[in-house]
Amino acid sequence: MRVCRRGEIWLVDFNPAKGGEMGKLRPAIILSDEQSNEILDTVIVIPLSTVIEPGTFPFRWTVTKRESLEKESDACINEIRSLSKKRVKKYLAVLAEEELATIQEGLCRLIR
Repeated sequence: MRVCRRGEIWLVDFNPAKGGEMGKLRPAIILSDEQSNEILDTVIVIPLSTVIEPGTFPFRWTVTKRESLEKESDACINEIRSLSKKRVKKYLAVLAEEELATIQEGLCRLIR
C-alpha cells in the first residue's frame, strides 16, 4: 500500500465499533501528515457519513462527491480517530487545500 497523504480520502474499516463510535467500512479523510504516516503504524482520520446534517459546523462539514467518492458526505470532525494502517483499504479521492483548511478550523474550534 502506498503512503496515505494528508487530505486524501480513503476507504477505512472502522469495525469493531464500541458505544457511540462510528463503525463499518466507510470513507475517511487522512489528517496525519506524510512523515507520520511513513513512520507510525497508525493514521489519524476523520470519518465521513452520507447522513448530511446542514448547519452543524464545527462538528460536521459537507464534502461533495468526486473521483471515487460516489456520494456527498459529511466529514464528522468530532469523530476524529487514530487507527491502525491495516484498516486503511483503498484510495478514493483528495480534498482541495481550502477544504482541508476548513476542516482543520472546525477541529481547532472543537478542542479550544
